[in-house]
Amino acid sequence: MLKMFCPLVLCIASLWAQTPATTPDAHAEAPAGGASLQTISPGDLVQIAVFGHPELSQQVRVGNDGKAHLSLLGEVALGGVTETEAAALLEGQLRDRNVLVRPSVTVAIQESATQNVSVIGEVQHPGTFPISGSRPLLDVLSLAGGLTLTADAHLNIKRHSGETVTVALQGVESGKLSSVDAVVYPGDSVVVPRAGMVYVLGDVGRPGGFVMQNSGKISLLQVMAQAGGVLPTAQASHVRVLRKDNGNYAVFATLDLGKITSGRESDVELQASDILFVPNSRVKSAFRTTGSIVNTISSAAIYSMLN
Repeated sequence: MLKMFCPLVLCIASLWAQTPATTPDAHAEAPAGGASLQTISPGDLVQIAVFGHPELSQQVRVGNDGKAHLSLLGEVALGGVTETEAAALLEGQLRDRNVLVRPSVTVAIQESATQNVSVIGEVQHPGTFPISGSRPLLDVLSLAGGLTLTADAHLNIKRHSGETVTVALQGVESGKLSSVDAVVYPGDSVVVPRAGMVYVLGDVGRPGGFVMQNSGKISLLQVMAQAGGVLPTAQASHVRVLRKDNGNYAVFATLDLGKITSGRESDVELQASDILFVPNSRVKSAFRTTGSIVNTISSAAIYSMLN
């Protein structure tokens, strides 16, 4: 078989060498596309196109060993590389074997052996979903019923190739993300983490936990506004911030909300799992020690640590 191929290879190389330099090559007009991140896997059906040379173009199925049998080139290992990497590999082999001087190759997965995508984390219906080819990220999230109210503003796409891409949801919705990052391929996993939460307890209008949405940041004034502000009985000059230290809560700072509201002191950026405690006025109630504060917020602390 090798003896039969050699004259054919030499013939093609000879004809190519005789082509006038002024003759435009078909591959010179090939559309320039972005690099593909989709990885070729065993069992995939792959379309290989050689611009200007349809006789060399073909469709092949990648074997279980990751190799595909190609005309003139024989067995080539394509499993585990991206479409773009496979194209560069084939171009190199066509050059090295003197088949073509300036080959231009594109490789595209026509049928993926892995046709599922998994969506886990803060979505309404986590699970595995069948998809045909690549799909926009928002379409894949809709398959899982959309995000929960506690979803983080950033999620991760774990590519079938092993790469992890972090995506900002605001970017997807506004169309500002690149098309590669905003696309999910068969075999990928979409992981939606839970957003951080800040807890507000004591003399406020609406005590409870508040999600750190959008940028994942929230300040004292922002969370106090969500909590409905302080009550008339509150001791706003002694707002305590409790923060985790080696797994346990401790008083991180005592703040004067009045001075921060008036601009005399800077607003404070809070961290996930922080707890704000607004005590009653000393005149109208007994002074609350650090121990009593921790006892008051124990249920919120337990919830935070378990979730």
